[in-house]
Amino acid sequence: MVDKRSEHLNFFHLLHTLVLIVVEASLTFLLKSDQESRKLAQNLIRQQALVELRTSFPATVTYVTFTAKGVLLDSEKPARPIDAVVSASFTDLMHGFLTAPASSLKRITIDGSIEFIEELRVLMHSFNIQQIFMHWMKSDWIKALILPEEDESGNKRSHRASRKQRELMKKLNEQKNLMDQMSLQAKEQAFVIAQLNRQIKMLIVAGLVLFALLMTGFVGAFVFLH
Repeated sequence: MVDKRSEHLNFFHLLHTLVLIVVEASLTFLLKSDQESRKLAQNLIRQQALVELRTSFPATVTYVTFTAKGVLLDSEKPARPIDAVVSASFTDLMHGFLTAPASSLKRITIDGSIEFIEELRVLMHSFNIQQIFMHWMKSDWIKALILPEEDESGNKRSHRASRKQRELMKKLNEQKNLMDQMSLQAKEQAFVIAQLNRQIKMLIVAGLVLFALLMTGFVGAFVFLH
């Protein structure tokens, strides 16, 4: 029985280690390939900042270190002080990494110095799949892949084709920005509607209580007078 339990623990430990390795490699690649996020993380990298990441559902604790070589993940606490503690549900953490919606980012709590918290918040808004993809679309290496280059004879490809590709890229960026704005407006409207509904419910309850008190007072006065 003890051997089976030990085998299960060893298996989960190995699986957790493999997941950390894959996530660490992915985050390092994204941070190195996205110049905007890397600029925002420069101060954290210089400090070799250590962040304790706590997630719920499932409950895990991971230690994140920013280094010049990339992001290092570890399940055991390094032998040095922690700069900040980030707490979030696994769902909010994934939403924050994919599209960074304001609702999910607000539910992610950070304990640390004010300056450090501000740096992490700014980095979260930039270091997510949606923003990284947009940064890639504006980067020179993506343009080099999409826009026409000179061939071996030194002649450029068709100017008409290059113009169409640039127009297509511009329209895609405009549509993406429009969708982001519409999504943000929809979330803001939903929040306002929810606030109004709560206020209406509170007014109705307050009105009912006031009406009940008035009726009670009226009945009491009527009984007293008769």
